[in-house]
Amino acid sequence: MPYPCLVFCPYLPVAQQVTFADWELGPLESFEDRWGDDRFKDQATRFLRHFVGIDNKPVNSPVLLCRKGEELDGQDPTSSELRALELSLAFAFIDKNPRRLPTTPHDRHRVVTADNAEVHAWPIDLESGLVLTSCGHLVHSHRFGYRIGDRELVFRPSLDLQMPLCASSPDALVLTGLYETVLQSLCYPGKDRTGDRVRIAVDWFVKAWTNSTRVHQAERLVFLKTAFEAITGESESHKSARKLRQMFETLPDTSVKDSEVLVWSPKEEPNRTRRSHSKAYQLTDLEHWFMEFSDARNTIIHEGRLPEFTYSDSNSTYEGPFFFTAEFLLRGVIKVLLSKLGFDDAWRSERWRATKAAWREAGNR
Repeated sequence: MPYPCLVFCPYLPVAQQVTFADWELGPLESFEDRWGDDRFKDQATRFLRHFVGIDNKPVNSPVLLCRKGEELDGQDPTSSELRALELSLAFAFIDKNPRRLPTTPHDRHRVVTADNAEVHAWPIDLESGLVLTSCGHLVHSHRFGYRIGDRELVFRPSLDLQMPLCASSPDALVLTGLYETVLQSLCYPGKDRTGDRVRIAVDWFVKAWTNSTRVHQAERLVFLKTAFEAITGESESHKSARKLRQMFETLPDTSVKDSEVLVWSPKEEPNRTRRSHSKAYQLTDLEHWFMEFSDARNTIIHEGRLPEFTYSDSNSTYEGPFFFTAEFLLRGVIKVLLSKLGFDDAWRSERWRATKAAWREAGNR
């Protein structure tokens, strides 16, 4: 195989191997004895040294992706597999970010953005070490002439890249569920409408979580509102709000404590009044927040001005910047739908699932 493919994430903070779906990912050193060819190992390792961090030093421990239980043999992922990897990895690592609340300090050193989860699939020339670089979409360009080992060959990250100080491990169930759902949707569009809605919603979610300063707060709200429209299948805000409420209310065995992972609480009642076109409507906390969030989006799109970016209500669990409440709520909704797609309890914490499994095992003895 003259040009085996190396699949990797140079800026993803991972300390140990993670297995999900039919893939494994982990730091370069964790695959020390998994290479199918010594030349591939040598050239790939040298090539990865050309990726530098924001300190202009070679990345310490780039992350590799490998087929589960197989050697690093250079097999290319399909375009659908690559896209599924991009979306599922970005979501699963962002999902480990703590919820940002008005009362909690912002710890940027613990936060992963979509930029960290960028996936590369790069052909490695084993014979002469030639490297082809390409960039751009609307204006696509190629550059030839570099070889692995050339001092001039340097891949620098975006100036907006933020490297977390702490490595994290994604929830393997969420990562598996999202990868398989997105892949199924890409390979068989229209076969499962729920899976299609999840894929589109995650795509907009990931766009909202890019760290680029060129994407402004107003645009991020529009991205997230579009993701909610995709996940509910409704563009009218009141219908979308009702669908969200129904998704949560049909979850079995929920408690007030679940608001820590969902924002929504089963104690919510339609006791909030909202007026529209001279009529009064009774809404739950979720519905009331969502309509205010929708008003903010409509102000941006239909009135061409910036809205208030914060939902102010000290008695509501939805209080805080629209972006951070919306993104955390959307994470919960996506995991709720994964649970309904066969990935049981994906919306619950890993600790909760581990406790449940332990009790089940004890009961079977």
